[in-house]
Amino acid sequence: MNARGNRTRRLAGYACVLLAFALVVMLGTGLLAPPGMPANAISLRALFAGLLPSALAALALFLAGLWLVKGARRA
Repeated sequence: MNARGNRTRRLAGYACVLLAFALVVMLGTGLLAPPGMPANAISLRALFAGLLPSALAALALFLAGLWLVKGARRA
């Protein structure tokens, strides 16, 4: 892979990591409501079930970013 491709891949990786952190911060502060979250979660199981899709999306975005950054260094 050429130098320009590595730079682009690394930039995309850092952007994914930054977006994942921003998503976690927005979920944690309440700026972004998770889709499918029950309005009055009375049990811990309902709370976790509502947060699971958003947390997994943030984790997947973070891992994709790490993969892009790490792959750019090895190539």
